[in-house]
Amino acid sequence: MSAESAEIRALPEQRSAAPRARERNRRDKRDPRLPIAQLFSEERARQLWESLPEGHRQGHFDAANMPEDYRQAFIVRTIDKSRGWFTQSLSLRGLPEPMQWELAWCVHQQVADGYSINTMRLGELRRGLVLAVEHGGQVARAARSLTALTHEEWGLEVRGALMRTNPTANRYLPEWVENGLKHLQDRLAHAYHDGEWWRLNVWNPALDRRIPQREHEPQGRSVANFSQLTTAWFREAAQWWLSVQLSTERYVWSSVKSRLDHLKWFQWYIDQEGCAGPQLVGSPEELRPWLRGFVDSLNGHTAMTGPNKGGKLAKNSRRGPLVTIEAFYRWMYDNRAEASLVLGDARWAGLGPQHTVLFRLEDKPRLTNQLPDDMALEDEVISRIAAGSGVLAAPKDEGGLDDRQAFHALMLLIRTGRRMNEVLMMDFEPLLPLLTVGKQGGKEADGFVARLAYQQTKITGGDPPTIPVDQEIVDIIRLQQEWARAFTASHGAPEEANPRYLFLQTKNNRLGTRPYASATFHTRLRVLTKKLAITDSVGRSVKVSKTHTFRHTRATDLINAGVPIHVVMRYLGHVTPAMTMHYAKTLAVTAEREFLRYKKVTADGRTAEVDPSDLYDLLHLDQRADRVLPNGWCMLPPRQVCSKGNACLTCDKFVTDASHRGELQNQLEQSEALVARRQEQFTARHAEPMGEDNVWLAGRLAETSALRKVLVALDQIGVHDDGRLRAVRGAGTSDRPGPTQTHQQEPTV
Repeated sequence: MSAESAEIRALPEQRSAAPRARERNRRDKRDPRLPIAQLFSEERARQLWESLPEGHRQGHFDAANMPEDYRQAFIVRTIDKSRGWFTQSLSLRGLPEPMQWELAWCVHQQVADGYSINTMRLGELRRGLVLAVEHGGQVARAARSLTALTHEEWGLEVRGALMRTNPTANRYLPEWVENGLKHLQDRLAHAYHDGEWWRLNVWNPALDRRIPQREHEPQGRSVANFSQLTTAWFREAAQWWLSVQLSTERYVWSSVKSRLDHLKWFQWYIDQEGCAGPQLVGSPEELRPWLRGFVDSLNGHTAMTGPNKGGKLAKNSRRGPLVTIEAFYRWMYDNRAEASLVLGDARWAGLGPQHTVLFRLEDKPRLTNQLPDDMALEDEVISRIAAGSGVLAAPKDEGGLDDRQAFHALMLLIRTGRRMNEVLMMDFEPLLPLLTVGKQGGKEADGFVARLAYQQTKITGGDPPTIPVDQEIVDIIRLQQEWARAFTASHGAPEEANPRYLFLQTKNNRLGTRPYASATFHTRLRVLTKKLAITDSVGRSVKVSKTHTFRHTRATDLINAGVPIHVVMRYLGHVTPAMTMHYAKTLAVTAEREFLRYKKVTADGRTAEVDPSDLYDLLHLDQRADRVLPNGWCMLPPRQVCSKGNACLTCDKFVTDASHRGELQNQLEQSEALVARRQEQFTARHAEPMGEDNVWLAGRLAETSALRKVLVALDQIGVHDDGRLRAVRGAGTSDRPGPTQTHQQEPTV
């Protein structure tokens, strides 16, 4: 979850709720307003039963009549005391016939979705229901459907029946009945519901196949719960609006989830201040003050989670609800006549032009997307992550996480720069031939050997995305394919059958139809971060779980290597060059920050008067490539001609810094060696050394003197990464300020 999403979901009323109540609300995603008991129809129950394949319409399953797909899905064997062995069986008998139909249909749906069936728990569920129907209260004895009572009411009936018949029986039976019925009743509620799918307060794509979704949806099994929109007219309109946006592919499922989170803030404000229905206020003059109160409430709200915890909500977290609510009301105004008919509320027809622009520009915080400094990782950091990533695959008894899938996925993230879901949702066979690769001189060509297809889950439309990959990436994919085949085969799938995805969810996924969950992957990488404890060159902790840094790093490497922007754009899967230039900006900022790290000195060892930021700008704005020297920079104005020739070290326009220390040291050594050779030659020829009045010697001595002053100055000032003065560590010295350094020396940043 992003920091913005965490802040958006931290609504004020949640702060006063007990942690246990919040956890219960998170787990229980059922629709509290869905009249389950009223939905039941015996005719509809019979239709569900008749929709099953003929061999699956049974009241009892054992070795003699069990379908093959059930045999693979049933994971618990029961004891057959009469025969003295374990047998695989499941009985639905003893219940009213419609209940048997419902149970049989639910079991079949579970198996078809790739779930494993715990036959012991399902058998106990049936036994508890039989007890309730035979020995429960009047309502339970008259029940014809699993939906006749809520799952809590069924649990109470089972407790009462146990007290009447066998108080010493399994005390966990009522709890098993309650937990088992929740999911079954959810399935039946969606199966019995004949109305429009969007009118349900809880949208569950895993159970309601009518909800539009992309073929590969990263959040395809998440649930959108509208129950927190307690104002009826607002909730129903929001459901209609979002259903149309989803059906017309204006929004994708993840967009629906985020927009719903935004709308919850508006509901909170309505609860606090009240409103006059869809028009919000009684007259147009009252609208602006009322909306201003909502803006003020957002601005004054304290963030409960995320990086701004304890402070104000981030700008993007405050802007999101305002933009969403304004888009919602603009759409409702454009469709106000239809809204009155569809929603059965004539008040929507009274919306006016004032509802199309609810908030002024100054109300909406300016959109910010400032990248942190650590988005592009250093080569050494990447190498250390790759070297330590084996912890993911190592067995637990060796201190590892025993997750080979996470290891393979991390390797692909680092090497390809794909987004996390683009890797986790790859097809089982993502490799395509690279037609341009052939044999050269009887040997396979080096470099790229195939194309890798991935799921573009962020940007829709266009051709199926692929990138060229080398042999190492191909080898990683082949190893993961072997693991995936072995996993599905161990759950009863035929060896020749391939799963749908390359990376697989490991729970209730016998058929390999669900991908590895991004939340699980993040958890693994957070543990890896703690185990490796990697820091970068300036001591910042590197979070391996920030997977987008690998994408930034790959993009920066490509741009730094001189790859054309349009090629980088295609490789990253971007639609516009502006998206790619986002990474180019990262590279430029990194280069500038590296330039500004070092304090600039002149040829006589004094601190340069020019500000490093001004120097950087001047060198680039004036296109002064000829002023960039091997050992520093020339500050001569661009319209003036240099009269010094190569005598930069004796020029007051010359500046340099510690990044050129190696070149300066080498130049000093070469100059001293050159002076020594010339003196030796001069003495051999003239029987006496050159005097100080010699023009050539005077020039060389001036240069060596300047070099010594510069090197001494650079050794004293050091590198300023954290705003504090540091001494440069030399042989036999400790990393501490020298005795001549004082706090009055200020680094130039």
